[in-house]
Amino acid sequence: MKKHKRDILALAAKYRDTESTPPCTHFGECGGCLFQDIPYENQLKLKLEYLNSLLEGIVGTGEIAPSPPLGYRNRMDYVTAFGRMGLRRAGRYRHVVDIISCPILQEKSNRLLGELRPLLAEVEDYDYLRHSGYLRYAVFRQGYFTGECMVNFVTAARENRLPASLEDFITRLDSSSLVLSDSLADLSHGEVYAVLQGGSINENFDGLTFRITPNSFFQSNSPVARELYRDIRRLIDGERVLDLYSGVGSISLYIARGAEHVTGVEIVPEAVDAAKENARINGIANVDFVCDDAGEYLREFSAGASTVVLDPPRAGAHPRLITRLNEVRPKKIIYVSCNPVALRQDLSALEGYRIDPVRAYDMFPQTPHVETLAVLTLP
Repeated sequence: MKKHKRDILALAAKYRDTESTPPCTHFGECGGCLFQDIPYENQLKLKLEYLNSLLEGIVGTGEIAPSPPLGYRNRMDYVTAFGRMGLRRAGRYRHVVDIISCPILQEKSNRLLGELRPLLAEVEDYDYLRHSGYLRYAVFRQGYFTGECMVNFVTAARENRLPASLEDFITRLDSSSLVLSDSLADLSHGEVYAVLQGGSINENFDGLTFRITPNSFFQSNSPVARELYRDIRRLIDGERVLDLYSGVGSISLYIARGAEHVTGVEIVPEAVDAAKENARINGIANVDFVCDDAGEYLREFSAGASTVVLDPPRAGAHPRLITRLNEVRPKKIIYVSCNPVALRQDLSALEGYRIDPVRAYDMFPQTPHVETLAVLTLP
């Protein structure tokens, strides 16, 4: 990922506009957004040029799906340390920028951030350099299409030390939990040891409801994720599908209406439980979810599935899984990637497939990151 960031930042200089005013007062300090001094239309051109350069010799990139440039983000993890609440300074892990508001966060969550900041002033924060204290993170999550909001408090001790002054704030949320992160690792997730309100929120894509729990992964940009899912659905035509790295089942459930059957495979038990619950909520019967290693499952149970959907972590598919795909040779592979460098590596390793032009999705405006969709078919 460091190579991707380094290369796209080097290319960014030609697209910057010295007369443009970044929309965020924290720009230049906060390490979150690096492209706010580039007009949005130029950000799209930059990402397309970068992808075509990176994937040269393998496949081209034809288009990029745009996003709302601001107010799109569903989740923000605010570190609470050294008397501040915000994000780490660019390139300086030891320093925290006090964030008053964030223009890429949804408006309702921004209002909640403004309300919460003074209420947390009497709560002991966490010194992550000395590993002492109580409150490590305040995590904001919101359904873009439902407006439902969640605020979780990640603590270093299994104790509720939140003051009574927070009670009214919490009761106005759709969900709030206390989450334990008591190791030396800097994590904003862990065991949910107390539910203060609700326990989950919902997001809705084209009539499908997805339940989001404190630790479950969900895309950070719902409008663009929905566009991505719609494009994947168009590629499904009544076949049996294996969805590897299926997470909470959002892709599996969305494409089920066009498939004969979908099997989602995910190694994280909590995510598999959430996927099964999402299938129940939506009354979808032609989907199964399995808790297993994707590579092991592919080797043992791939018979009968002509299409594989692949949405691996940022590092890309495990080399063993690529080897298994080359052995099993499904007729079609639909590969979703949030790391173009890993995408190039994996496309190069998959043998004998024709690759359609890659489509890009601006899942993360104002940042160097970009989502891609590649479709591979056997000749």
